[in-house]
Amino acid sequence: YPWQNSWGFSTRSIGGLIMAQSDDQGLILPPKIAPVQVVIIPIFKGTKDKINKYCKDLVEKLSGLRVEIDLKEEESAGFKFNKWEVKGVPLRIEVGQKEIESETVTVVRRDNSRKEVMKLGSLKEVIEKLLEKIQDEAYMRHKKFTVENTREVDTYDEFKEIMQTKRGFLKSFWCENAECEKKIKEESKATTRCLPLDAKEEKGQCIYCGKKAKHRWLFAQSY
Repeated sequence: YPWQNSWGFSTRSIGGLIMAQSDDQGLILPPKIAPVQVVIIPIFKGTKDKINKYCKDLVEKLSGLRVEIDLKEEESAGFKFNKWEVKGVPLRIEVGQKEIESETVTVVRRDNSRKEVMKLGSLKEVIEKLLEKIQDEAYMRHKKFTVENTREVDTYDEFKEIMQTKRGFLKSFWCENAECEKKIKEESKATTRCLPLDAKEEKGQCIYCGKKAKHRWLFAQSY
C-alpha cells in the first residue's frame, strides 16, 4: 500500500519563496518558475508604430520563452518599470528609438538592476543563457545563506541565545520525546523542522533533558 503525507507543502513553499526571493522593490522570481520571464517595454519617444512592430518582432525572435509586451499607452515607461519590478519578472527589455536605430535592445536584470545592450542577431541564445545564469546565481546565493545560518549547538543556553538573537537553523541532539520538544518550543519558540536525509547516527545527549540521543535534528522558529 502507498504511504500518503499531507504537509501543506505547496503554500509553505510559496511563502518561503516570497520571503527569500524579494527585496525592497518587491518580488524577485527565479526564471524557471516565473510566469513571465521577459517583459518588453516600449519607450514612446519616436514613431509608435515602428516601436510596436519592433517589440512584436522581438516576441517572435524570443519564441519558446515566456514573454509579454506592455503596450499600455496611458502608463509611462517609468511606471511600467516599477510595476514589473514589483511582480518580480527576471528580465526587462527596453525598446526606444535609440534601440531601433542601432538594431539593439537594452536588457535589465531584476535581481541586480544591471543593464546591458544586446544585438538582435543571437538575442534568443544570449537571453536563454542569461536566464540560466540568474537561476544558478539565485540558487547558489540562497544555498550559501542556508549554510552560513546553520550551526551545530550542544548546550541549551547557547541554543536559546541564538534563537533570541541570530535565529537560523540549529542542528542539535534531541531524544525524540514530544515533551522535550514542547518545552523547547515554550522557552525558545523553536521546534524540530526535520531530520536531515544525510543525518548520521551518533552518540549524544538531548539538548534539553540530557538523556541519550542518536541524531542531530534541525531546529528553527516558524513564521
